[in-house]
Amino acid sequence: MIIQIDLVGGARWFDLVSPTAEEEQRIETLLRIDVPTQEDIQRHELSSRLYRDSGAVFTAAKVVIRGDTPLPQTTNVAFILQDQALVTVRYEPSRTFDLVANEMQRTDAAKSNTVVLIGLIEALVDRASELLEDAADAADEMSVPSPPAEGQHRKRHSTAELEAVLGEVQRLHRRVAKVRESLVSLGRMTGFLLAQSDIEDNEFRTRAKSTSRDIVSVTDHATFVAQNVQFVLDTLLGLISVEQNAIVKFFSIVAVVLLPPTLIAAIYGMNFQVMPELTWRWGYPAALLAMLASAVLPYRWCRRRGWL
Repeated sequence: MIIQIDLVGGARWFDLVSPTAEEEQRIETLLRIDVPTQEDIQRHELSSRLYRDSGAVFTAAKVVIRGDTPLPQTTNVAFILQDQALVTVRYEPSRTFDLVANEMQRTDAAKSNTVVLIGLIEALVDRASELLEDAADAADEMSVPSPPAEGQHRKRHSTAELEAVLGEVQRLHRRVAKVRESLVSLGRMTGFLLAQSDIEDNEFRTRAKSTSRDIVSVTDHATFVAQNVQFVLDTLLGLISVEQNAIVKFFSIVAVVLLPPTLIAAIYGMNFQVMPELTWRWGYPAALLAMLASAVLPYRWCRRRGWL
């Protein structure tokens, strides 16, 4: 699909969304450029993503899509800047591009292709900042089970509660990682555009410099949010470790308490003929009392040491 928006001075913006071979050929014939394919956009070599060819500037960046869903992703988008045209090539829907396109069609303000390009970059950075703010708020409001205060009874947390928090941490971490990935590519793209001396639009260069500073600031914010999410994860893992240690300690104490009675029962469960205690009239209750005492004494000792 080709979305065409006419700009002032004869310039145009062609937004190619999952273009067919015929649509790519149409744009190539009209603008005399080589529209990069999806495989070309996805290449990781710097020379394949940021370059000049036939008087046009070819750039590519990663854009966050489905950022509000549990599984945010990034998609590669190509930006081709020519004297009288701006071409964007993408293979996934993006609400940010749709909003900018609607804004361009709704307003009558004079827009050049370079101004539209920097407007797109600004909108993508703003969208990344919004996702980071949402992630930061979610991390602050996350219901992480906390250890009991001094004197309070320890509450056992169910496996479902811990798994739910771990899942939320995983989703937040993925969102922040995808946002940082997008910001890095947008920052590299903006720096490449500023290095092109033939782009003399003063408004573009002023806004591009401001956007570069914004990208640095938002990237620093992403680092802070990532550290906050990591702190929540460390707290949760520490709590899980405490829960596991408490369970292991409980079973260890139970084993210690039951060991002496088990020893006594094992001794008098032997089948030797010469065992004088077997003929005692009060041997059976004496053995029961000995087993009870041998269980109570370790229990009281563990309670005094604060292990129970």
